[in-house]
Amino acid sequence: MSSASPATDAGPHHARLGAAPRDRTLGGPLVLPRRWAWLGGRPLTLATGLAAAVPVIASTVKALRDGWLPSADMGVVATRAWDVLTSHSPLVGQYSYAGRVTGKVTHSLGPMLYWLLALPAHFGSAASITLTVAAVNTLAILGVVALARRRGGVVLMFGAAIALALMCQSLAAETFHDIWNPSAALFPFTLLIFLCWSVACGEHRLLPLTALAASFVVQANLTYLPPTIGLVAVALGGLAVSRLRPGSRGSPAPGARARGSSTAPDATAQARGGAPPGSASGRRSLLLWGAATLAVLAFCWSAPVIDQLTERQGNISLVVQTATTPKATLGPSVGWHAVVRAVGVRPWWLYTPIDRWRRQYDVREASAAHAVISCVLLLVALMVVTVVGAMRGRRDLAAGALIGLVLCAALGAVAASTPSASSVTLTLAYTMWWGSQVGMWVWLMLAWSVWLALGWARRRWAGGGAGAGAAGGLDGTGGAHAGVEVPAYRAVLACIAALAVTAGVSAAVAAAEKPDEHVAVYRPTASLVSSLDRAIPSGSTVNLLSSLDYSTTVIKPSIRYFLARHGVRALSAGSKVRIGDWYELGNRPYQYLVWLYNGVRPPAHAARLLDSVRVLDDRGVHVVSAWIAPRSAVARPPATRPAAQRRRPARPAYSRSHG
Repeated sequence: MSSASPATDAGPHHARLGAAPRDRTLGGPLVLPRRWAWLGGRPLTLATGLAAAVPVIASTVKALRDGWLPSADMGVVATRAWDVLTSHSPLVGQYSYAGRVTGKVTHSLGPMLYWLLALPAHFGSAASITLTVAAVNTLAILGVVALARRRGGVVLMFGAAIALALMCQSLAAETFHDIWNPSAALFPFTLLIFLCWSVACGEHRLLPLTALAASFVVQANLTYLPPTIGLVAVALGGLAVSRLRPGSRGSPAPGARARGSSTAPDATAQARGGAPPGSASGRRSLLLWGAATLAVLAFCWSAPVIDQLTERQGNISLVVQTATTPKATLGPSVGWHAVVRAVGVRPWWLYTPIDRWRRQYDVREASAAHAVISCVLLLVALMVVTVVGAMRGRRDLAAGALIGLVLCAALGAVAASTPSASSVTLTLAYTMWWGSQVGMWVWLMLAWSVWLALGWARRRWAGGGAGAGAAGGLDGTGGAHAGVEVPAYRAVLACIAALAVTAGVSAAVAAAEKPDEHVAVYRPTASLVSSLDRAIPSGSTVNLLSSLDYSTTVIKPSIRYFLARHGVRALSAGSKVRIGDWYELGNRPYQYLVWLYNGVRPPAHAARLLDSVRVLDDRGVHVVSAWIAPRSAVARPPATRPAAQRRRPARPAYSRSHG
């Protein structure tokens, strides 16, 4: 929204200086009397963003109420986050199944997720760890809503907010506060899409934030690398065009802070310190923000570069080797199925799957005919919007549609290039999660394009011209709104109604959320942790042993993290692969043996039972016990687990509890 007076809205002047003419389409600003201007400013954007973030907030509150603890792979993430502020700070990210292609241990590209969680992992409670991710996701949603408003006014803002709320139903509730790396990057990736769109429209001041978001999602999980490369390419290409053709629409002048529109008067921008893109001050601004972007990139990638330079074979080289090694893949058909599932009717983002791992099967099944046809039509529509937007100088439309095409291509490429080895194929269960964001973006862009086209048709029907087609509506529903004050009551009612719809959709999604996958082990794990803390002195080193039963596999990573917080170094054979050499047993000395097993059978004659808990989950009832013995009391410490427990129990098709 804007409180600008009619005198400030000189269309030819804006076109001459490089800002888009205001209110030429349905996406223009809604002009209010000055006494009502506060309504359409930041409070409305904040309220809309918080309404869209209700599913995130609700799922986090439920998890905290259930006693959230970092179990399974989340325990690994928490432990590595703890390591950041120690002498053995990690230089790479989470262990990746991509390394199974080459047989070499490979990790995600960087440790930025660990950096994010380092302070809460050290100084806060366990709850503060998941609260940090939930806060980041909420801020990402607020950023998406704000950028949508900046690009397309309150119409696009409310459209994006409602789309975000609907998209949340396609993801498990724990995804919204989960510190597991594929989950933690989902909403930052959504923000990255809107950031790259804005940069492509000429907003170079967003370059440092874009670099930060891109670095985070790429380092979190390798599945985000292809789409991020495509997004950044579109952003930089659009920015380059904006410098060569500053008069094209969709590129607000640097420094402009429009209320409720994608553009602001250039005179206002200059008054606030901005400058036209082609001017000397505009070039200096670009160089300044470009230098800041390089500084951000240098900081974000310092750890991976150090690893690359200091290790015999750095992780970056291993990732490149994995990508270039010839291998059998799932192929183009699976890639096409992924695009159809993401975009075609009914797309992933508009329905709730029976379980969060379902997409590994979706992409390997033939799609229905109506889904294929609708997907093709939507992709063709994106191409048309890209061409028409470019021809008419609407860089915002052209860039938005092009981003949709790039995301579809990247999603298909990730699915198609997945190795066909069974252990790696299972990763499709989570590497396809961002298909929800792809579908949401495609549908949102096309819906907004239709909205703008209706505005054009309406003005043409009314006879054309800036003063034709006088009709009221939210966010400028006609060219006559250029400089015409809309009755305040109508704007207020429209905003209240749109905000109520957003909040209602979000509340419905939040009400249908299911408990976390590992909620059953939260309180039993807390009991085991309490017993171990009482029995093991701080500063000790222990040999942490466990069976491969489901319960102990899920609980063990959490136990290791809490032992580290207690000042206890927990060693295990084979730990180097997932959590680094610091926790590898090898020939290192230790004072105690600690066993974590299903059942109550003593693992050794000298073992003392510390605690025994019952875990009731969808697999039944498990009894998990913790035992301890001084090393001196056990003549030959077992390397793994008792013979009676060496058979691996049956597992479902996929669980993120890898060990």
